[in-house]
Amino acid sequence: MDIFVINLASSKDRLESITAQLTAAHLDFTRISAIDGSSLSPAELNAHYQPDLNKRIYRRPLSLGEIGCYLSHRNCWQQIVDNKLAMALILEDDAALSDQLSDVLSSIEQLPIKWDIIKLCDPPKRKKHASTVDLNKKTRLCQYKKVPSRATGYVVSQNGALKLLQARNVFGRPVDDDMQYYWEFNGEVFGIEPCPISNSQLATDSDIDSDRPRQSTKTILSRVKAPLLRLDYEIKLLCHNRARKGLSDHYSRQFSSTQGVGRI
Repeated sequence: MDIFVINLASSKDRLESITAQLTAAHLDFTRISAIDGSSLSPAELNAHYQPDLNKRIYRRPLSLGEIGCYLSHRNCWQQIVDNKLAMALILEDDAALSDQLSDVLSSIEQLPIKWDIIKLCDPPKRKKHASTVDLNKKTRLCQYKKVPSRATGYVVSQNGALKLLQARNVFGRPVDDDMQYYWEFNGEVFGIEPCPISNSQLATDSDIDSDRPRQSTKTILSRVKAPLLRLDYEIKLLCHNRARKGLSDHYSRQFSSTQGVGRI
């Protein structure tokens, strides 16, 4: 499986850390130069980030770092589509990898069901499952009732990358938040538990948020908008979850069509 690591040119310590971990796991990777939002011209910033859309769907303007981060992930998706890759693991450079990652990736490559995104990073808060199936002897494939945030590590298929590029040609939320709205890109989003990726201690000193004052998120407007946007999300989530197929349904359909090829 191809592996892309998003890394700012100035973040050499992060690159050394993730390189050491991937080398220890005998996993090759390609470094994707992260986009520094503070270096972009107004035209480059607004080529995909739309302030008007942001005002409608998010509680505050995105920081320059968040815009650069989103554009960096879009570059990875574009690489998958342009190079016709079946799938790829996308890592941010502050990821901490468990010794289960190689086995998890091998199992994902053999999955007999259609999927777009499989999130591998430990969520900030434990999420409830709608359904689960065994991925291998030590991990499970999960369908979440609510897709967790964080884009520290996830696998995306070629079809998933194409869906994301088309649906997110313009954006107004951070990239990890946008993935939680799976119905907006008709996505099949799953996760792995126990998660083989977590945020390392390097994540406590975020390169993404360094340009935005912490208090900027606590305006009166954001405090009013946040609960309203959350309520809107929860209602839409409930409606779309009711229409989703469970993992057992996915497996039964795919096993019948592939006659069990790739069964784990």
